[in-house]
Amino acid sequence: METRLLGEHAVIAPLAGPAALVTAVAPDALALRRLLDTALDALAPF
Repeated sequence: METRLLGEHAVIAPLAGPAALVTAVAPDALALRRLLDTALDALAPF
């Protein structure tokens, strides 16, 4: 996996093993939750 941008305000970065780091910034909690849900769908699409 390579580092990927999720829109303008989130990044998925691979870590050692089967792990990834999601870094996100958003103007409110709902927007942050949507970014994190998008990242989760990208990492575990089942």
